[in-house]
Amino acid sequence: MKKGGWQRSLIDAALLWMAVFPAIRVLADLVKARSFDLSGAGYFWAFAFRGDWSHIAVSLGYLAVFIGLTAALLRFSGKTLFS
Repeated sequence: MKKGGWQRSLIDAALLWMAVFPAIRVLADLVKARSFDLSGAGYFWAFAFRGDWSHIAVSLGYLAVFIGLTAALLRFSGKTLFS
């Protein structure tokens, strides 16, 4: 393990999932709708986190879990993603 705590691992994991999570959500919705029409998508993050507040909370919860697990994996393996 490297010295320095969790900061580097959390930043790397957050950057990774902030880029990947909306793409997964958008792709899943497109596959479910069997349509690749993004004309009404608007802003990428707004499209990924649309719906009522309960759906947004669930999406943010998944995002937090993914970031936490990835940060733990990076921390305990001693690796970094962006350096």
